[in-house]
Amino acid sequence: MSVTELKERHIAATETVNNLREKLKQRRLSLLDTDVAGYARSQGRAPVTFGPTDILCCRTLQGHTGKVYSLDWTSEKNRIVSASQDGRLIVWNALTSQKTHAIKLPCAWVMTCAFSPTGQSVACGGLDSVCSIFNLNSPTDRDGNLNVSRMLNGHKGYVSSCQYVPGEDTHLITGSGDQTCVLWDITTGLRTSVFGGEFQSGHTADVLRYIRRLLN
Repeated sequence: MSVTELKERHIAATETVNNLREKLKQRRLSLLDTDVAGYARSQGRAPVTFGPTDILCCRTLQGHTGKVYSLDWTSEKNRIVSASQDGRLIVWNALTSQKTHAIKLPCAWVMTCAFSPTGQSVACGGLDSVCSIFNLNSPTDRDGNLNVSRMLNGHKGYVSSCQYVPGEDTHLITGSGDQTCVLWDITTGLRTSVFGGEFQSGHTADVLRYIRRLLN
């Protein structure tokens, strides 16, 4: 079998896998009509609560080869994205422990990651001072990697935190070592608001983490 034939078979197999993955995702979405808390409310029962001593480790997600610096859950609480010193983002099925995406990053020195409200994209940032957006529905290349769908450039220091605006896949806020927080329009890649730094906001040191509650 020639190299050309092998490449063609690899491309065809990758396309088949992506199609099956999409069908499986759609099937899961059709079955995921509620969660435990929602079902309890619909039955007129109090949601289940857990004390500190009742929390147990139910899954160990193994796959990274470096320190895990950040993670985030989808709103449905069934998937996790993790960012590691190994230079990859991994999207996990939290129920099965399986990896659905392993994204090789442009910069290995990642510090933060976040899921979009719909779970269709993930964002990350780090020492390259850029927040990178990946569309999980985009086709992968021949090596199975996702290309960056949007790069948010503008910070003058490392990106220490990022979070989507609740209910919006098109807006995201980042915190940076340049003493600023920036609200971005992802569709255009432009800054819509800047807080801190040379602007009047009160920040006089690196912004390591902003409070998500401010976005709600």
